[in-house]
Amino acid sequence: MRTIKIYCKECETELTNELIESNELWDYDFGIMPENHFFIQTQEASLKRSIIVPIDNYNLKDHSDTKRFQGCCGSSGLDGMNKLCLNGHEVATEFSDCWTDDFIEFNNDKVVIKEKIVDNIFKELKL
Repeated sequence: MRTIKIYCKECETELTNELIESNELWDYDFGIMPENHFFIQTQEASLKRSIIVPIDNYNLKDHSDTKRFQGCCGSSGLDGMNKLCLNGHEVATEFSDCWTDDFIEFNNDKVVIKEKIVDNIFKELKL
């Protein structure tokens, strides 16, 4: 199992603590991942890969544009990135509406993912 940390590509701010790769297949409608875990999702049509994490206390803040959080009882995730690093750079999208599972998807173009090699030594991971 891999252990990673995620950083803002623009300012290098640490966005997460250590996350452990989920050893269970996670897919929409399958439920909730354990805290401090991640899953690499591959979109079938484009083969684009992204990091999916449970909604938790990361080093993120909500976007000031509340239209990015539209949904009937949460964020549909359909209105653009709605999570920012602490310095205000768009990095991820929260999905939390009643018709979606609850998760955060990091945008690979906006983040750097580093894999733990040994204690306190991380190397950039390309998805």
